[in-house]
Amino acid sequence: MDHRTPLPLLGLLVLLSGPAWAAERNPDWPCVQILVPTLEAGQIWAGDPIAGKEGAWRDLPAVAPLVRMALDRSVEVETVEAEIERFAGTLGADRNAVLTALFAGIFEGINRERGETLAAIQRYARQQRGMLDRVAGDLARLETLPPQSPEAGEVRERIAWTRRILDDRRRYQTAVCEQPVQLEQRLGRLARAIAAHLAPHQE
Repeated sequence: MDHRTPLPLLGLLVLLSGPAWAAERNPDWPCVQILVPTLEAGQIWAGDPIAGKEGAWRDLPAVAPLVRMALDRSVEVETVEAEIERFAGTLGADRNAVLTALFAGIFEGINRERGETLAAIQRYARQQRGMLDRVAGDLARLETLPPQSPEAGEVRERIAWTRRILDDRRRYQTAVCEQPVQLEQRLGRLARAIAAHLAPHQE
């Protein structure tokens, strides 16, 4: 087995942040982090390929609870790392196959959750744009109205209300954008924790 040095996710983001990417930026992506729609296991995993093994963990009774623990973000990653170490100590000749199945299950689950998070962020961005468009339309309408008319007052009130909502949403944007980063960091740590217990293949 070729124990490759995984490419850190943050390094991958740097590689994708050049002018070519900037020219193709997704207008529905409001975050400073680069939008990488889906992760590739080879970027973070030094073990055997996991293609076709994503569901194998469900058939391994000892692995399934550990996958579920790893996917539960209420469980601290240090706790999961300790459990991975304990679990690896129980394995025999099938160590690499079992650990690969464990990583495959964690990768599948976190990648899926990350995809759902990216979709939610993009919906959030589209909602932001829609509100900005409404403010722009209301400002244009306001210019056509007598300043003291009842309709002008209603439009000004609507603009002020929409701007307050936009300001509130902008304050939360950084936290929203950090969610996929946190998932990537968790996945990277768990990948390293599992790979540390792989047995080297005999040449």
